[in-house]
Formats: sequence, C-alpha cells, structure tokens
Amino acid sequence: MLIFKNSIYNRQETSPGRHSSISNIGYDELFDPENLLSVSLNEEIAVIDFLERQPKEYWLQDSTKFYRNSYKMGSYSIFGNLLNILKNGLNDVGVWHKMNTYHFCFLYDVLLRFAFNYNHDNANGRLDTLPELKGKPLQIELFIKDFFFNTVFLLNEDQYNSLTREEKIELGYDCPFQFAVINGLAPTKNEMELQSSSDYPYSIYV
Repeated sequence: MLIFKNSIYNRQETSPGRHSSISNIGYDELFDPENLLSVSLNEEIAVIDFLERQPKEYWLQDSTKFYRNSYKMGSYSIFGNLLNILKNGLNDVGVWHKMNTYHFCFLYDVLLRFAFNYNHDNANGRLDTLPELKGKPLQIELFIKDFFFNTVFLLNEDQYNSLTREEKIELGYDCPFQFAVINGLAPTKNEMELQSSSDYPYSIYV
C-alpha cells in the first residue's frame, strides 16, 4: 500500500502532525481515491506502449508533452519501471510503502494528464472511467493538495538550489531525491524502489 499525506484506502486516516484535513471538494461520498490511482496507472500502460512505438527521433518531443515535469528523469523504460513499481505497491495489501520524489513527480504527471482527458470526455466516457463520480468533473488540483505531501518537483533548478537547508525544512521539502529529480538526474535501480515501512503511517479520526 502506498503512503500519501492522507490515506487513499481510508479517508478517516491522516498523517499525524500534518493538519492534513481533506478539502471540501464536492466529490460524491462514493469517490474512491484508490480507484483513481488504479485506473490512471492501468491506463498509463497503453500510453507508454504507444510512445515507445513511435520513431526514436520524436521521443524527446513526445516525452516533454506527456511528462511535463518528469521527462528529465530519462527514458520510457524508466517510466515503465516506475509505473510497475507504483502499481505493485498500490496493490501490495498488508505492507506500507514510502514513495520518493521520483515516484511523486511521475505520478503527478500521470494524474494531471488523466484528469485532463477525463474532464474533456463526454458523459458516457466519464461514467465508464470513474463511475463513482457520476459524471462530475475531477478536481485534480485539490486531490493533489489533499494527498501529496508537497510538489517540490515543480520548482526549477534555480528556485530549488537557492533555498537553504533550513528553508527547505520549513517548507516541508523533505522527500528523498528532491535534488536529483529537479536537477534532471536519472534514477538508479535502488532509487526507483519503494521503501517499506514498519510503522503505521496514519492517525485515525472519528
């Protein structure tokens, strides 16, 4: 199971000490954050397969369009590996997994593109994709706010590198491999792996 700021598996669970209440985003009570992740990641399989079949001379151009922030990480094989790792972690019931900045950055790009396509689809298409929303728009910006710890990966190199260590801590920029992602360093095999957690990551509020 993947650890977010708030639990995607149980909306009564939040990360302790982060004051991370869920926004009033108008979702139907049946809205399922876990299903959103599952559907978007499953659809991404076809996206990467399509991109890999394009002529290699277009790969850089295509990757900057499809992965507006994470394209600097490297090749489609890296995206495919991250995708499989996230899918496995999402469905690994009984084990909590910590993500790092590589995972969050890639997932951010996937979710924003998924939401754009969903919101521009017709009513039947929306119902087929996320029936629990009953055709309502997907407010992905508020989803990111509620479930991502931060979006440090949206900073450019100059913005991030100019911050002091104290400023990064104050802003909550403490996710592993921030520097590497923002400065366009490809992940190693170990850096793409999730880290299992022996601690229960949430507090339960009733």
